[in-house]
Amino acid sequence: MKVSELIRKEFVKLDLRARSKEEAIQQVAQLAKQHPYMGDFPTFCRAMYEREANGSTSIGNGVAIPHARTDQVKDMMLVVGRLVEGVKFEETDVEPVRLVFLVGTPKRMVTDYLRLVGALARYLSDETLRKQLLEVSSPEILVKMFEECESRHHFG
Repeated sequence: MKVSELIRKEFVKLDLRARSKEEAIQQVAQLAKQHPYMGDFPTFCRAMYEREANGSTSIGNGVAIPHARTDQVKDMMLVVGRLVEGVKFEETDVEPVRLVFLVGTPKRMVTDYLRLVGALARYLSDETLRKQLLEVSSPEILVKMFEECESRHHFG
């Protein structure tokens, strides 16, 4: 499963404004509310916040991947938010988070979930890609960037 196949332009928002980690996660989660794979949204959010309470989903370099494995999601989904100004997810974060990739997956899809989060972490460890994502002007171009990244690296 490729990242580019999961990102739908209508679930990418490039101008979010948040003052805290909680606001940032909430705003990206709101994007997921209308996703066709979303079941009961409040239950999904509880699972996501419970996961976040177990340890920050900030992976460094200004990126966070909040996620929930719950059967409130019918299939793997990915929602992307970019913050105009970064927020600290953890005191130890060197860079404030500006890129948030929210992953929702059914409990049965453990392997696919691990592959997706692993692929995202690999792609987003690339400083050039991160800089491009911070400057990208449209959701369509963001999707295209992941397609190009996948064709170069054969991940997914």
